[in-house]
Amino acid sequence: LRPQLLDRFGMHAEIRTVKDPALRVKVVEERTAFDQSPNVWIENYEEKQQELRNRIVAAQKLLPSVELNYDLRVKISEVCSQLDVDGLRGDIVTNRAAKAYASYNQRTKVTVEDIS
Repeated sequence: LRPQLLDRFGMHAEIRTVKDPALRVKVVEERTAFDQSPNVWIENYEEKQQELRNRIVAAQKLLPSVELNYDLRVKISEVCSQLDVDGLRGDIVTNRAAKAYASYNQRTKVTVEDIS
């Protein structure tokens, strides 16, 4: 994307092709299983999906009480500045993401590991 558009996104993921042959085979096998019988495949993963949904809902409820101390906010801004991030969007999004990550891990205080 052009820099003018990329700046509108606070965060993005870079997706790359899997290189490990065994993992590639696993992905192809899973896709084939899904194509052959999607309902069976969905049933096989339903429990894990429900666990993930429950964890996300719990994190959403905990999020308002998550604290990000001043020193860590300064560290986030230092890193954004060192990376020459234009504007404050990077600082804001990283603060939010750190709190969300702590909440997802069922904690009410952000740690340095949450921002590294």
